[in-house]
Amino acid sequence: MHNQNPDTTKRLIILAIDDAWRRLRSSFNELRSEDASTPGACGDWSVNEILWHISAWERLLMTALKTPDDGYDYPEPDVDEFNAKVVSEMLGRSPRQIIERLESTHRRLRDALANAPTSHFRQDHPRRRLIDEWTFLHYEEHAAQIAEWREDLRS
Repeated sequence: MHNQNPDTTKRLIILAIDDAWRRLRSSFNELRSEDASTPGACGDWSVNEILWHISAWERLLMTALKTPDDGYDYPEPDVDEFNAKVVSEMLGRSPRQIIERLESTHRRLRDALANAPTSHFRQDHPRRRLIDEWTFLHYEEHAAQIAEWREDLRS
């Protein structure tokens, strides 16, 4: 993607995000609420906790995309602290609330990415790493974990 038109690069990255998102959605789409609440899909986390966690990182990415583009890296939180904090915030939420937040956050992120400067999608731009790590790489990681966990449930 290095020699491509910047608009093409942006479009291809957004398409990769969309593809990974569809795979993530299909990994949990047919789960029953009680299964989605069962721990063990990712360490001690249930599928619901994974989904809440994903939406929290998407929200963080939206904030990063809004910060001035002055070439510095966006200050990232301590991963373990951030994950523990956001997962504790979901306690008491219904599976429906979790899915609604996931979907609405993703729609807003998708709009933010579409409106983000093309420069953010250049390989050498500090935001590009966040875009990759907090979207399609993140979705792929958790989709694989959920799929493996579902296989274990069936056996």
